[in-house]
Amino acid sequence: MKILLAGCCFWYNDFALPYIMLRWTNDNNLQVKIIMKVAASFGDTVLYDSDLLTLSSPEYITDNVISLFIEMLNEECEAVYSIPPSVVQLMKLTEPSSLVEMFAGLELNQYEIVLCPVNDSRSATSQMSGQHWSLLCYIRDQSTVFHIDSLDSFNAAETKIMASKLSALLGKSLKCKNLCCAQQNNGYDCGIYVIYFAREIVESFKLSKASMQRVFKNHFQIHIEIV
Repeated sequence: MKILLAGCCFWYNDFALPYIMLRWTNDNNLQVKIIMKVAASFGDTVLYDSDLLTLSSPEYITDNVISLFIEMLNEECEAVYSIPPSVVQLMKLTEPSSLVEMFAGLELNQYEIVLCPVNDSRSATSQMSGQHWSLLCYIRDQSTVFHIDSLDSFNAAETKIMASKLSALLGKSLKCKNLCCAQQNNGYDCGIYVIYFAREIVESFKLSKASMQRVFKNHFQIHIEIV
């Protein structure tokens, strides 16, 4: 592992790491310990400085960034519930025989809209194994799950899995539709688009159902400029 000292800040693989502990051992080896500094927290989510770095770099934003935003959204409207990404992942990987017992406490039937940020990872432990995020939106009045994917239908397989899990938890058959939406023009902004889509749904629903329908009709056709 190569570490370069630049001014008062250490750089590792092009990332600034201001919180590093260096120690020489008795056998003259250098030990390096990266110290995670908390940058923000909300609800059950803690955001570290390393998470914030992904917001200003051409790379995937972390699960923690999406989780923090999801938790904040859940304070905006009682009729809409956004399931945290870690819970969505666990739900996706849970065997059908255990699904209802494990997640009945979510009481999803009480919400008019349920949002699920979905990742294509099949791992229950690694946050870095997935490549893409998309958003599922369940609308109770229509008994429909809409898949909103900024990379065409990349997460189509994950959508089918999650739609079947939601159907089992809600106790009813659900239609599943892919919704045309704005498309990312790089390989890493999917998480940003998920956050945008989720926010648009919640904000428009707070105004009126007609407003939300207009957002769906316009297919979330926006352009996101990352600066």
